[in-house]
Amino acid sequence: MKYRTYKQFKEMLENMVNGNWTDAGENGREYGFYANDILNMLDEYEDEFSYIDIKDIVLLVEVIQKGR
Repeated sequence: MKYRTYKQFKEMLENMVNGNWTDAGENGREYGFYANDILNMLDEYEDEFSYIDIKDIVLLVEVIQKGR
């Protein structure tokens, strides 16, 4: 199991928010993020990422999974 850091998480979400879906998906694969990891980190850093729409997270997970 890979260790997922806040910095990795933030980089992936910033790519997603900025419309760089391919980069965000590559980040997710490279760093080993799965849906439950993303949801857990969103809960942990809820105040900072409250603007993130859950629909975007679903799409991000699909992009990550498509490349696996």
